Amino acid sequence: MTELAGKSVLLLEDEYLIAMDAEEILKQFGINDIQIVGTIADAERAADTGDFDVAVLDVNINGEMSFPVAARLKRRGVPVVFASGYEMRERAPAEVDGNLTLTKPYTSAALRDVLCAALRAGA
Repeated sequence: MTELAGKSVLLLEDEYLIAMDAEEILKQFGINDIQIVGTIADAERAADTGDFDVAVLDVNINGEMSFPVAARLKRRGVPVVFASGYEMRERAPAEVDGNLTLTKPYTSAALRDVLCAALRAGA
């Protein structure tokens, strides 16, 4: 088990296989409270009503950016990690600047490290 055991995670991912893989990795960390959503609308509802310790948000969901979801979560004090298929540091939008990011495909070690860093840093 890790320091992530018992935590709750919101995962916004529109690629089914990536979401299922991430869920399995999260379960290996002892995280059993995982809410997976695949649309911005579902993520916004979850951000407004869910109780999460941390969120992992794919940046681009079918051409729609997840930054408004991140803003909602941050207002509620939930740390956010942005995940993307391209290197965010090279061309990060202003909304991502200064936030923790994860480049896909990611390893379980990279996911663990960024989640732990997000939890330590807070919102």
